[in-house]
Amino acid sequence: TLDQGSKVLAKGKTKTVYLPCKATGLDSSDYIHWYQIKDGEAPTRLLYISKGGDVSRDNDQANEFTVDKSRLYDLKLSNAQDKHSAVYFCAYWDTSSGH
Repeated sequence: TLDQGSKVLAKGKTKTVYLPCKATGLDSSDYIHWYQIKDGEAPTRLLYISKGGDVSRDNDQANEFTVDKSRLYDLKLSNAQDKHSAVYFCAYWDTSSGH
């Protein structure tokens, strides 16, 4: 299961923002995927994280986000800017079902 808690609203520039995603009951082969949705655009996957903490990034913008081993699956944005204004959500792909 995934729990992102309450909404995170960050105002102002150069603020450090944590985007939480608490995952429980994952298998060692499961991944958590982070998506970004900007106004009027389709969702874009930024990166995905393995249970072991390995991070695979899908695009250059994903390089602006980091994942701390101490807060696995949470995203950290150290220098929030206007361009980061978006909805972010984490997702889990259930690979055991074959879908």
